[in-house]
Amino acid sequence: MKKILSLLFAGSMVFMTGCDGDFEELNKDPNAATADRFNPAYLFTSSQLFSSRGDNGAALHYAEPFVQHFSTLSDAGTFDFFGDKYVYNKGGSENLWKNTFNAGTGGSKLLEDVLVLSKDKPELSNLYNMARIWKTVIYHRLTDMYGDVPYSEANQGYYAQNFKPKYDSQKDVYYSMLAELEDATAKLDAAKGAVTADIIYNGDVAKWKKFGYSMMLRLGMRLQKVEPATAEAWVKKAVAGGLFTSVDDNAFVRFPDKTGAQTDLTNDVSWTLAVSGPAPGKISATYFNFLKSNNDPRLKYTVAVYSNPAQAATKNTDPTIQKGMPNGFNLTTIKTDPSWDNSKDQHQYSGVNRDVYAKIDGPRMLITYGEVQFMLAEATVRGWITGDAAANYKNGVTAAMKNLAKYEATAVITDAEITTYLTANPFVGVADKEKAYEQINTQYWAACFLNGLEAFANVRRSGYPKLTPINYFLGNETDGTYPRRLRYPEDEPVLNAENYNAAVTRQGADNFKTRVWWDKQ
Repeated sequence: MKKILSLLFAGSMVFMTGCDGDFEELNKDPNAATADRFNPAYLFTSSQLFSSRGDNGAALHYAEPFVQHFSTLSDAGTFDFFGDKYVYNKGGSENLWKNTFNAGTGGSKLLEDVLVLSKDKPELSNLYNMARIWKTVIYHRLTDMYGDVPYSEANQGYYAQNFKPKYDSQKDVYYSMLAELEDATAKLDAAKGAVTADIIYNGDVAKWKKFGYSMMLRLGMRLQKVEPATAEAWVKKAVAGGLFTSVDDNAFVRFPDKTGAQTDLTNDVSWTLAVSGPAPGKISATYFNFLKSNNDPRLKYTVAVYSNPAQAATKNTDPTIQKGMPNGFNLTTIKTDPSWDNSKDQHQYSGVNRDVYAKIDGPRMLITYGEVQFMLAEATVRGWITGDAAANYKNGVTAAMKNLAKYEATAVITDAEITTYLTANPFVGVADKEKAYEQINTQYWAACFLNGLEAFANVRRSGYPKLTPINYFLGNETDGTYPRRLRYPEDEPVLNAENYNAAVTRQGADNFKTRVWWDKQ
């Protein structure tokens, strides 16, 4: 923690200049952090940290209930997990955008400074190329949630006095990100200097290479519906480059403050679930029933009933009382559902087990070995690569289950438990490709629990699992259809009207129903 604090402190320093006039040389501070002596790696630390937190409005409150990992009974006036009922909430819908472009702590702005300060400096070559890879992490999440977004002209207010950036088409953003991944990953070289301020892999170039190619695989698969030939080409490049080979390659940010004394250094999704808003979010019946009906060993570590969510001591993990909350109900209508027990209140439903998934110093998963294996399984079924889809499926399930120990060391699923699960739930084979796609992507959805942004993107791309859309009677933004994106911030039509209007004209109406480019119908 002390290391991250010192890196963040250094990254917060501003460039200082002396006074003009005859005393210019005299007034130069030999200790000032000027561009020629400032180490931009400190800003890289800040970018990694701040682009891995602060987006829970989009990631937790919208994406997680969109994919029916979570549910809530919250209603008008007290809405929080907004995605449960497909209602519009200004703060939640704008959250990822505002967090990305925040002038002080926005991950993309901090990263832009890293890129500018490290470019064309041989001794900072690895930092520069790691930053390019990290840029794809930031922007693929942004464009996946909104569609067309500022990209090529983003964060140029200081450098080019451009305060009204154009919105690049999602196609252009994806093509650029893939090209950046290809070039940056290839140029990483352990002989070109260490990067000491990296809080993901501690500057390990070999792991960053696998990270870059695994991101290439994810982005390539994203194009499966809209440009299958392009998708196939990028998937092949990713496989040839070298992907994650174990759960130890998983990319995640682990937060350093387990006390909560400095909330900016905590996992804010966990903070919401365990501290600031523990009451409303419950485990969706869709997710709960998937785990329970398949005797999934993850269930015992995932859920717990808190009879008083404000008191962690009221936790009960007795499996006989656990149940998921159906999506799309409020405190009144839930009483018509067979799952409701009139002798209890809403906290009869299971919440997330905070001791595993809601530790405030817990990890924020970005991309995992399990996800990579499932993508390889699908690519093999599609005939894009030569491989063993059954082995990839087995590896994916195994890795997803082993990944729980990354959240909490005692959440160990044994090899015997995994074997029992795979025996009962074997790969369906490739004779019926659609069934294979459904099985693979449903497991992907399960593996992405608490990575709502990725789960939501893959559900839209693959169509699996087949989720029943919610048609809530009050404020439903989609007329009962499944949501496809979030709305742009409300101030964009005022502050950047010309470019906002061009994006809407090109992409479609600024609402939850408009599909992004890769989400071809």
